[in-house]
Amino acid sequence: MKTLIQLFIFPNVLIFSFSSCIVPESTHKESTFHLLTEVKGEANESNISLPNPSLDNLIDLNRTFYLRQIELPYYLQENRIIYRPESGKIEFREHERWGEPLIEGIGRVMGLNLSHMLGISFYSVYPHREKANTQIEIGITINRFEKVNQSEVLLDARWELFKKDFKHGSFPVLNGHEVILVEINASSKSVATSAEVLSLSETLKLISKKITIAIQSLEFAD
Repeated sequence: MKTLIQLFIFPNVLIFSFSSCIVPESTHKESTFHLLTEVKGEANESNISLPNPSLDNLIDLNRTFYLRQIELPYYLQENRIIYRPESGKIEFREHERWGEPLIEGIGRVMGLNLSHMLGISFYSVYPHREKANTQIEIGITINRFEKVNQSEVLLDARWELFKKDFKHGSFPVLNGHEVILVEINASSKSVATSAEVLSLSETLKLISKKITIAIQSLEFAD
């Protein structure tokens, strides 16, 4: 009887052992993380349309700026990159994500763009503290920042410029509303999302040009 019980148990132990070694194939997919970047342009983009080069030293002081915290709608504040295929609908991509908070990424790139275009290095951007003797504060509110169809991305944003003096107080001296569409330049060698992120970076370059021209106009307005 003992031998029969051992024979009955042993095959079952073998079956259990072999079955426990079978590991199902993992369906886990690693996420890809993306960063917005400064898009370098022509060399003549810095110091756009300066009326008098002999005033460069004075102008540099007037262009020192602080970029406030970028204001974003709630749906853009998480790290999944979104796509808006139609009005009233958004899609979150689980495996394509931002490598930094979008508020900070947009601010970082806008700061680099403006510094390059204005030809200055004296500036500060949230979350860093505002530098002493800064002359201009910039506020940016973004309404939309996303891929809107298979071939284009959209930036819809408002901006305000504040002068740090007693004359103008806390009211903006200039403001604007920009709606910018940029084509996604995806070649056969590029990854679709990477090309999309580069096009989003291009929209930040274009709005930076608008703000740069506005800042320069303030230098000679008073």
